[in-house]
Amino acid sequence: MNRATAVITVILLLCATAAQGIPVPGNQGRCRCPATSSDFIDPRTIKNLQYIPKGSNCETQEIIITKKSGRKICVSPDAKWVKIIIKSRKGSRPRN
Repeated sequence: MNRATAVITVILLLCATAAQGIPVPGNQGRCRCPATSSDFIDPRTIKNLQYIPKGSNCETQEIIITKKSGRKICVSPDAKWVKIIIKSRKGSRPRN
């Protein structure tokens, strides 16, 4: 293999590595929530609330609620009741 081929190969590998973390505009990438619901969920039925911020894998923030029954539901982070639940849960965490 000559020097030019080796340099081109290294450049292509570096480009491929760098491009893996770049989200494609307009594409949801590997989001966990293809669709969200704004329907109210009774807080007494919520077992867990998982917040996933925007990142290289998905260009939108995601909130996944796991109910006590085990069912997982993707909810809209813009829904008023979701914001209230998040705010109340932040206040109930023990502080170090």
